[in-house]
Amino acid sequence: MATESRRAARVLSTVLLLAPFIGFPSRWIAERHGRVVDIELGGINEDNYAAVGYAAVENPDTGAVDAVVLLLRHDPEAGSDRYRIKDMSEVEGPMVDYCPERILDQLTPTEDVLAAHWRDRCRERAAEIGRTSAFTMNS
Repeated sequence: MATESRRAARVLSTVLLLAPFIGFPSRWIAERHGRVVDIELGGINEDNYAAVGYAAVENPDTGAVDAVVLLLRHDPEAGSDRYRIKDMSEVEGPMVDYCPERILDQLTPTEDVLAAHWRDRCRERAAEIGRTSAFTMNS
């Protein structure tokens, strides 16, 4: 029972943290990378980041669907409720590799070595932990 309470508290804190950003990442990614096919956001405690997002994004020029990773970091210099977002494409070889299989399954096959390696790491991680998401756009 205590474990369930801790999990519920973690989920609630993630919801409260990310609530202001629901919808925002999709618009921001679309402006920078292309149409968002699917996106997932979740809390993370890695290298001073508070949240991570994974998006399947359709390239407007080629129609290929690639992954974009978002890292959300608190920015205390800008204010207590301000955050910075760092985005990167899968071809940059992101270090965070918790992308859900649902997102990975929507990506166009790639021959890019870094992107393929990142996708493999994400699938291995997903198999290890069998994750459930706190936020999804298309679930």
